[in-house]
Amino acid sequence: MDLRAFIHLLSKESLLRRVDREVDWRFELGEMARTNQTPLLFERIKDYPGQRLFTNGMINLEAIGLALGLAREARRRAIVKEAGRRAAVPIKPRLVETGPVLANVVPGSEIDFFKLPIPQWSSREAGRYLGTWHINVTRDPETGSRNVGVYRMEVKGPNQATVCTSPNSHLGRHMAKAEKAGRPLEMAVAIGTSEAVVMAAAAGCPFGADEFDLAGSLQQEPVQLIKCGTVKLEVPADSEIVIEGVIKPGVRVQDGPYFDYAGAPDTSPAFLFEATRLMFRTHPIFRGTAIGLPGAEDQQILSVLSALGLFDFHGSWHKRLIQTPLIHYRFFRAFQFAGRIKGRSLFRRKKEGA
Repeated sequence: MDLRAFIHLLSKESLLRRVDREVDWRFELGEMARTNQTPLLFERIKDYPGQRLFTNGMINLEAIGLALGLAREARRRAIVKEAGRRAAVPIKPRLVETGPVLANVVPGSEIDFFKLPIPQWSSREAGRYLGTWHINVTRDPETGSRNVGVYRMEVKGPNQATVCTSPNSHLGRHMAKAEKAGRPLEMAVAIGTSEAVVMAAAAGCPFGADEFDLAGSLQQEPVQLIKCGTVKLEVPADSEIVIEGVIKPGVRVQDGPYFDYAGAPDTSPAFLFEATRLMFRTHPIFRGTAIGLPGAEDQQILSVLSALGLFDFHGSWHKRLIQTPLIHYRFFRAFQFAGRIKGRSLFRRKKEGA
């Protein structure tokens, strides 16, 4: 079920709100996403006639169940049980020759991110975020194993964006190996994939595992991949938008402030990504999300992933010890509060208070 089929299903089940009045991409769209706890399809965006944006697709258990092909009435226990059964049997992706995303191809010299309806989700953020609900695809420079993750990306120019991640993340490890060899790291960004693909990318899979295998099992059919044109990577053929490019070695830029999952502005050093090619479907639908409030859609899928034993903080045992149980039991406010406190400080306070 690609993104368009999912949106159609939400509409059929009366779970989708279509916003047909003009909405400003700067602040207003993000504010509406935060105050309307329902899937939203924005059909008129200021400065972007004819373009659409979808958000809040996984904002509640009903939508998560539908995204996995389950009945709307499925309760959390049933969703977790079925997702766990599926995840135990990986389904490898299938390479195909063509797909809808190849309908329009833009060479690197003509790429302009500002032609996309990328929101500035909050007045507390530094700029517009290209990547908030998407996937980042890279390969280990030494082993060739593929990683699919979700790493936030702030627009820095017409063809440049940040890639914000920790050194212990799988992408961070890939980049460390590339920089040690003095080479850029190839990366592809896919926006508007199936929701199962994003869910798998957000999962805490073991290093070296292919998240496309997990995505296939979650959606019960292989993810169909096409080869990129300027990098040696593969992306879902039914993505709405795909951006190919490289992460530049030895370069660090500031990402943020960004209104992160903990509900507070975060500023971090980040890698710099430069696009080499862009592909998109005819009349693409931009997919993004506004996070930072309790129960936002990122927290909703993390709660399900934690129940599957697939939630991780990239090796941070402090966060894993404190925050994993909180998100597992859907204590969203406490999860955010813990996220605003440094791991060692939080652990020390708990120990002292014991």
